[in-house]
Amino acid sequence: MQFASKRDWTFPIIWVFILCVYGLVGSIMYYSEGNTDGLFYLFLVWLAMGLLFYLLLKTTYYTLNEKELICHTMGFKKRIQFEQIRKIAPQKGIYVGLKINTSWKGLVITYDKWSEILISPADEEKFIAELNLRCPNLVV
Repeated sequence: MQFASKRDWTFPIIWVFILCVYGLVGSIMYYSEGNTDGLFYLFLVWLAMGLLFYLLLKTTYYTLNEKELICHTMGFKKRIQFEQIRKIAPQKGIYVGLKINTSWKGLVITYDKWSEILISPADEEKFIAELNLRCPNLVV
């Protein structure tokens, strides 16, 4: 079973912030040097970062199969066996750790002894219900 990743205002805000910073840097470069070559390269870097954000949004999803949870993003996969998963809880505050999400808020999955991962499925209730069916000792 596959679950899409939740999308919220996070990436558009970051994208606009980067555009404003690049615009400020570009205008300083133009007015101090009068050369437009640097503006072209700034624009190319800005477009490359936009492509990276787009790919991140389009390639992030979560799969529950018979034995494991697989978190996909940009060609990378994180596999977590169901018997390793101990707890799932909503994120509280700013999370520092492994993140495979496209949203500001998500779910923290605790597995193994100390390992955690932050994910953000679009339908959190359905995801938790499916995970609960596959993990008998899951603490919600």
